[in-house]
Amino acid sequence: MDEHSKTTDDTSQTRRTRSRRRLFLNIGLSLAVIVAGIIGAAYITKTAPKARRRPPAKIAPLVEVARIQPGIHTVAVQAMGTVVPAREIVLESRVSGEIVALHPQFTVGGFLEKGSEVLRIDPLDYELAVTLAEARVKDSESVLKVAEEEAAAAVEEWRLLNNDNPENAEIPTLVAKEPQLEAARAKLAAEKADLQKAKLDLARTRIKAPFNAIVRKKFVDFGSQVSGQEQLAELIGIDIYWIQASIPVDRLNWITIPRQSVETGSRVRIYHRNAYEHDGTVIKLLGDLEQEGRMARVLIEVRDPLGLNEKGKTQLPLLIGEYVRLEIKGRQLDDVYRIPRTALRENSRVWVASGKDMLKIRDIDVLWRDAQTVLFRDGLQPGDRLIVSELPTPVDGMPVQIAQ
Repeated sequence: MDEHSKTTDDTSQTRRTRSRRRLFLNIGLSLAVIVAGIIGAAYITKTAPKARRRPPAKIAPLVEVARIQPGIHTVAVQAMGTVVPAREIVLESRVSGEIVALHPQFTVGGFLEKGSEVLRIDPLDYELAVTLAEARVKDSESVLKVAEEEAAAAVEEWRLLNNDNPENAEIPTLVAKEPQLEAARAKLAAEKADLQKAKLDLARTRIKAPFNAIVRKKFVDFGSQVSGQEQLAELIGIDIYWIQASIPVDRLNWITIPRQSVETGSRVRIYHRNAYEHDGTVIKLLGDLEQEGRMARVLIEVRDPLGLNEKGKTQLPLLIGEYVRLEIKGRQLDDVYRIPRTALRENSRVWVASGKDMLKIRDIDVLWRDAQTVLFRDGLQPGDRLIVSELPTPVDGMPVQIAQ
């Protein structure tokens, strides 16, 4: 082996030795860094301050309360009803003829005062009939007077001829002309009846309104030819309307329904078209239930439903067939608590804030409830703080914070 080859081998061996040393050095440094990190982390963990464990703070929920006092309250029964006419007739003709005059308000929706002439049928034929009947009465009166004079003369003659004969003291009926007198009297009575009938027919040519009314329908006009019993118009009385209301059967004992004419029923407030406009009175309980809802039906009387008598006041009139909301004043309850319906819990409980601001759940005996109000007498004390706001998870005895 020459000297050049030997020198090359020594160089390669040296390089390999250096590479191994560098590798071992890098591995050693890496291990030293890792060990140092582990030792440092353990030291920090061991020497770091530790937080003390504390129980979570209890936050009292905020509630709204209202102090309540017993008082006198009147029950109000809510109901819905339909306006119906109290008086409604079909005006008919009693005689025949041509219509020759009409009331200016004889039109659909027109107002007719009681006793005003709605229309007139041509009276000429009936005036002539009255004249003829009067003439016949005069003639019959004359015939009766002649018959009475003749009968009186015959009786006087009989008495003169038979004055001394006791057997002929009784005057025969034929001599006294009683049959002729009876016939004359009957004839006069019949003629007077015909005269009365003619005058009645003449009066019937003027057809008048039997009460203050509004024309709902009309079937004839000027110049129409009508016959007896022919329909002329349909009239509705405007002095009084009725409202047929439906209420639950269990509410009947809370309102006053008159059983005699001298009694007065419960007062009613009537709301229609989103406004309070009229007052009414319960007058009657109908004898059957609704077919669909099985509700009881009562009649409510409303006077002056169109507001015609309210001088200087604008009032919305009630309309036949209109659906209205009713508030019927019921019985009065003394010494009871009144709370909003939202403050009633589980149908028979309320929440109260005690003197120490603790929630107390109380049971109550409900006397009356509707969509807005609850009335009860027992279960609370005067001045108790009723919780009127909501709580997510109410627990009896839990602390509460009272909202100011």
